[in-house]
Amino acid sequence: MVGMVLRYFSLWISFFNNSLTRDLEFKANFLGGLIVDIIFYGIQFFFFSIIYSYVDALGVFTREDVMIFLVITFLADTFYMFFFSGNLFNLNRWMVRGDLDYFLLRPVESQFMVSFRYVKSYALVSIVILLIMLTTLIIDYSKPIGFFNVLAFVFSFLMGTVLWYSVDFIISSSCFWFKNFSVSGWLSHEILKFSTRPDSIYTGILRKVLFSIVPMIFIASIPTRTLLYGPNVQYLLGQIFMSMTFLFLTRIIWKRGLMLYESASS
Repeated sequence: MVGMVLRYFSLWISFFNNSLTRDLEFKANFLGGLIVDIIFYGIQFFFFSIIYSYVDALGVFTREDVMIFLVITFLADTFYMFFFSGNLFNLNRWMVRGDLDYFLLRPVESQFMVSFRYVKSYALVSIVILLIMLTTLIIDYSKPIGFFNVLAFVFSFLMGTVLWYSVDFIISSSCFWFKNFSVSGWLSHEILKFSTRPDSIYTGILRKVLFSIVPMIFIASIPTRTLLYGPNVQYLLGQIFMSMTFLFLTRIIWKRGLMLYESASS
């Protein structure tokens, strides 16, 4: 088991080095990705600044809470971009053009290949900047945030990333059934927008849906609550359950999808 993990980690390092070399050959595109991130972050901060000019809090989230929530949301988005978005976004195109054959013929687990083959290396710069911002906000927070909260947050954040990957993978894999589902990236993006707002703004049936069928609240809101207010056993158990359930579903859907796949050479 350990040997397999080390093998796949070594393979991912090779993917990263290859992607970094490729990205640095196109420096304008590398810098462009960073600029787009900065603009996106600025718009989000501006949006919530306007909201908090009219209200003091959104449920339990005060202004300083939301600033931390936004950085955690950006961090989750950037982590996802770094590891997965350069792959899953292209799954439909790979299938339509027959490029998926390349991944299936490698002597490596095919789901690993289509999930991790390409790394958006420029996102690493954004990750470092966002971690510095988050650390600064934690230090300046009006109440002390304990080390245990930070550890629980890291775990919750990783579970949220697993869930994000799983949801996007399931949506992207629907191309096997639709044969050409080019709107999968758009659909995934629209669904994931629910994770970019504090969970306290959702009420009623919508809140229940976002905790269960489309569990977007677990991606950023629960890690933020864990960091600021301490770990909630019910929330964390729910997050673990949903993350593992959706991850398990990716395996089933991927294997079923491959049975329907008609390769370019067939």
